[in-house]
Amino acid sequence: MNTLENVKRWFIDRDLENGGRLDKQSLKLSEEFGELCAGYLKKNEKLTKDSIGDCAVVIVGLALLIKEDVQEIFEEVSFIENKDVMLPFKWLSANISNFQLNKDLTNKKMCRYNLTHSIGYLKSISNALGHNFDECFEMAYQEIKDRKGRWIDGTFVKEEDLG
Repeated sequence: MNTLENVKRWFIDRDLENGGRLDKQSLKLSEEFGELCAGYLKKNEKLTKDSIGDCAVVIVGLALLIKEDVQEIFEEVSFIENKDVMLPFKWLSANISNFQLNKDLTNKKMCRYNLTHSIGYLKSISNALGHNFDECFEMAYQEIKDRKGRWIDGTFVKEEDLG
């Protein structure tokens, strides 16, 4: 199985559909984006690569929650060939905010648009920084693949954080 299929299976095995909440998972995407910003600003390559992958993992979960074809979301994207990394950062931030604004609408078309473009901007950031997006995504999956925990009020809480 490829990384995308593995991440989908990870969410399905942990009962995302019944345990996860769209509002909480969209906040999780904002949290991971914040870590990506911190990694970039601190010139911390490991954190930056990890956060790119973590954002992609959360996007998989969001796509599953809105019942969209995750494979299509990852395939339909294009990315900006631009050395100015600030442009995709700006657009990724806007797409995450727009997803949060649109998630309550019954028409999920805009949510799908925001997720698709968010993947594109993550790929653009990876490219501009000289990272391989697929490697970042795989690295994030390897970090979570054996993670255990449970959904509490729509948020997945790691077993070690359950106290």
